[in-house]
Amino acid sequence: MKIIIPLAGFGTRMRPHTWSRAKPLLNVAGNTIIGHLLNLMAEITTEEVIFVVGYKGDEIEAWIREHYPHLNAHFVVQEEALGQAHAIWMCRDFLDDGEVLVAFGDGVVNALYKEIPEADADGVILVQEMEDPRTFGVVVTDENDVVHDFIEKPDGFEHRQVLAGIYWFRNGRSLRNAIQTIIEQDRRTKGEFYLVDAYKVMLEQGAVIKAKPTIFWLDAGKPDFMLSTNQRLLSLGYGTQDAIDRSYAGDFTVVPPVFLHETAVIDQCVVGPFASIEAGATVKNSVIRNSIIDAGAYIENCVLDGALIGENVRLVGQPKAMFIGDNSNVEVG
Repeated sequence: MKIIIPLAGFGTRMRPHTWSRAKPLLNVAGNTIIGHLLNLMAEITTEEVIFVVGYKGDEIEAWIREHYPHLNAHFVVQEEALGQAHAIWMCRDFLDDGEVLVAFGDGVVNALYKEIPEADADGVILVQEMEDPRTFGVVVTDENDVVHDFIEKPDGFEHRQVLAGIYWFRNGRSLRNAIQTIIEQDRRTKGEFYLVDAYKVMLEQGAVIKAKPTIFWLDAGKPDFMLSTNQRLLSLGYGTQDAIDRSYAGDFTVVPPVFLHETAVIDQCVVGPFASIEAGATVKNSVIRNSIIDAGAYIENCVLDGALIGENVRLVGQPKAMFIGDNSNVEVG
């Protein structure tokens, strides 16, 4: 099975952090967003993995080749931001009669990946039930989980099966042909070619597409989503298991769950719950909870709750909630 992972977005909702880093390389619970996804998908990434890159694509490629050198990785550039379907269209030379799985790299999705293919379906879409689906795309299914329609940002709560960004197709060529149809017909949504419109073409042509549930799907596309994803992953055991023992050996207190990189320096602090402190960061005389402190940051005399602090930031003072991009220098008196 071939895997296509689109990573070409600008990550505008995560600025200022994405001014200096690609969104898939932002840290959460001890790994990058794309790193978590690749680890969860490890059992199916044994063939070709095609990454669609654009903004800061060289940075993404270098990181993946360094940390996942075993992957048979290809990198395709999407030079124009013309939408999801256009990103897959850039990979059309890889789409043949074999199976293909499309996984969008702006979330962390755990699923039974090897069990996604269905013998009686042309495609499978992973979904997650949400209490409030109104800001997402949803599927309309029958009692057999067969998809009959897609609704973008529904007005009500009738349909709660939200698209989780993982799509399997039995035949890659059929997906390519459907995308070609919407491009030739210039079928756009808000000026872009959306993958859902290609799926609608497949439904019109008689394809059977089914919905399957995820184990969990964590959206990491906005600052508050990043923090909730960090919380959930730490709660699921992605943190530092010996953090309390480490605190005994140092001069700080830990309230699990937390992630503490082995090179982080922590002195006279209370850390946690739900704090991630990355490589080379230094935190002194501070209280850090529900926050992500990125690599190389220096934090002193602060109480941080709900903070995203970028790489190499120097923050001295007493703020409580801040989103500070990389390489900043902030002093609050």
